Order: sequence, then C-alpha cells, then structure tokens
Amino acid sequence: MHLISHLTKRICIKTLFGYGLLLVLALTINTAHANTLATPENDQAWSFSTDLGIDPLNISGLIVSTDFMALATDEGHQIQLFTRLKTSLGQLIWQPGQLISLDSSMAALNTELDIEGLAWQAPYLYAIGSHSVKRAKLKKNKSAKQNLKRLQTVSREPARQQLFRIELDRHYKAVKVESLSLAEELQNHPTLGLFVGIPSKENGVDIEGLAIDVKGRLLVGFRGPVLRGNIATVLRLKLHKKKFKIKSVKTLYLPLAGRGIRGISEMEPGFLVLTGAVGDQNLSYQVIRWDGEDALPSESVSKTALHYLCDLPSSTGKPEGIQFLQKTATRIEFIIVQDGLKNGQPTVFSCAL
Repeated sequence: MHLISHLTKRICIKTLFGYGLLLVLALTINTAHANTLATPENDQAWSFSTDLGIDPLNISGLIVSTDFMALATDEGHQIQLFTRLKTSLGQLIWQPGQLISLDSSMAALNTELDIEGLAWQAPYLYAIGSHSVKRAKLKKNKSAKQNLKRLQTVSREPARQQLFRIELDRHYKAVKVESLSLAEELQNHPTLGLFVGIPSKENGVDIEGLAIDVKGRLLVGFRGPVLRGNIATVLRLKLHKKKFKIKSVKTLYLPLAGRGIRGISEMEPGFLVLTGAVGDQNLSYQVIRWDGEDALPSESVSKTALHYLCDLPSSTGKPEGIQFLQKTATRIEFIIVQDGLKNGQPTVFSCAL
C-alpha cells in the first residue's frame, strides 16, 4: 500500500507539473503576442476635401485601390466612393464622390443595412450586411419591468441579410446594383444554422469580413459564432459567371485564439485577417496572415496556414476595417479604420514578418 501511495503521489506531481508547464507555455505565447504591437506609421493616413456623406463615426469597412476608395458605414443604407487628389506638397487627399444607395426600398424607410465589409474586383464592388439579429439594450432610466421586456426582445431585420454587387464603370460610377441573401445558406448550414437566431453579441451569427480571391470567389468572414471557444468561420462563395447567384459554398475554419473575424483584405499571396472579440470580452485586436485555405486543426493541416503578425495598440475606437498596402522582405503595411472615431481615423500600421 505504501508503494502504491508513493507511486500515486509521483504520478500526481508529474501530472500537475505537466499542466503547469502547459499553462506557462500558454501564458508565454499570449504574453509574446500582447507585447508584439503594430507600429503606427501615420496616424492620419489621408484627409478629406469635404465632409463625408455617410456617418463619419461608424465606419465599418474600406477598399483602397490605385484610383478610387470606398467606405462603408454600419448605419444607414449607403456607401461612398472617393477619388484621389494630390496637393502641390504631394499630400494625399480624398475627394468624396458618389453616394450609392444600396436598397431604395430601405432608403424610403430610413432602415439600417448594417454593412460590415467591402471587396473589390473590377468591375464589381461587393458589400455585405451582418446577417445578424440583435437584442435590445438595457437602459438605466427604465424600470426593472421595462428592462426585462427589453432583455426578452430580439429583433430579426431582413434588411441586414443582404450581399450586394455594385457594377462600376470606367469612371468609378455605379451603373447597376444587385443583391441576394445568405439567409437560406445559413439556415441550412450544418454548423452555422444552429446560431442563426442568437443575437450577434451573444455568439450568434455576425458577418464582418469580406474579401475576394484571384479566382473571383468571395470570402465571407464571421465575427461570430466562435466555435469551441476558439474557431472562427469563413464561407467561400463561388458565383455564377453570368448572373449574381451562388453556385457553391465551401466552409473554412480558422482557429483564432478565441477571436472572431473583424475584417479581411487580399494580399499576395493570401490574406490579412483582422480579429477581435465576439462581444465585450477583454481581448486585443490581432492581425493574422492567412493562406486562404481551411485551417481546422488536423493531422493534415498546413502549419503555415495561419501566421500571427501583431496586436493593435489599444484605442478608444473599435477596429473594423483593414486594407493591405505593401509587403517588404521584413515588414508588412496596412491601413486600419475604426468605428467610433471620426472618419474612421485611417491609420497606417506596420508589423514585422
């Protein structure tokens, strides 16, 4: 009995030591990430010649090309296009241009489309709504009975459940706007379908990222749900060539350390992914390099599918849009725009590769 007791103690000690070592390693990895901060290169990447025509405090997505820019807001029903201007001093100024009303029926009702992401591949500009539902917020000036009623109120808004394709002419003017919904795809999805009726900030469905690959396939990134406390989802949509309809859908999974996807931007090769908390969790915003393929943990997954780059410095705003700029042998540059800061306060950051 004494020998068995002695062996049991040794096994327990080794087990505890093993867990302790894993915990130390986890903390070391998290600490390393927390200390690897992106470097601000320009805290106001550009200025505007006049005030924006969309809500300047709720910028949720951007596209920047060599000739034009587009900004989205998660309030209202419009996105705005911009053209480049250069001053005599070589400063870059954007001139606000066409306001594109995405849904005329919603415009008449002054309804919010909750546009969260943009993608561009000539001649089409794509914009996507969150496809989410929301729970009413509690208010301090309401009674307990009134707040309980608010707590029990969940709003399902069809206006949020749209993917838009805007055709632009050679002068970057909108000539045609089409839309479809991912609602049916989500309802029938074997994993995401279970989260469709859950409010977005409670780990329900919440689309925030949109990008397009070299084959013209759309990549739809989900802030929520985060599965198993760790895994985010991307739907890769293949569209019909002659009509704006979904031909096929492939699901990709990304383990993002408990974070969801807040934005995606194309780079060569692969993508930059902006990640953050699903709800109000105290998690930093991180930038990840992704090869565009499924990264679900398995014996066959590529070890280079995902590569952590950096954390963003803390801010009073909420980073919601990312745009890749350039890559060198040692660093990568990108622009971040933030909800809650005027005009999104477009800022150029760099991270070491």
